[in-house]
Amino acid sequence: MQKCEVCKNKFSWKELLLSIWSSYKPVKCSNCGKRHTISFASKFIVSFLIVVPAVIFGLLIAPGMGLTKTVTFGIIVMIAFIISMILPFFVRYEIKPKTNKA
Repeated sequence: MQKCEVCKNKFSWKELLLSIWSSYKPVKCSNCGKRHTISFASKFIVSFLIVVPAVIFGLLIAPGMGLTKTVTFGIIVMIAFIISMILPFFVRYEIKPKTNKA
C-alpha cells in the first residue's frame, strides 16, 4: 500500500479508493499534511483495468451467452466495481513540485 513520500505514513485503503472514485482527488497525509496526486502511469492502469475487461465481456462474452443488454450492463458495472476494490493496492501517488507562476 502507498506511503507518504515525506513521513512514510501509510495511506488507508479507504482513502485511496475514495480518491480513485472521486476522479483522482489528491490524497492528503494525515500525519504531515502533504498532498499526493495520482501518477500518470497509475491513471492509465486504472483506466485499462476498468475498460478492457468491460469491453471484452460486453462485446465478446455476453453476446455468446445470449445475455440481454440490461443484464450485460449490470454485470459490467459489477466487474468494474470489483476491480476498483483492488486498485488501491496498485496505484501510486506522488508529490508534485510547486511551480511558480510569475
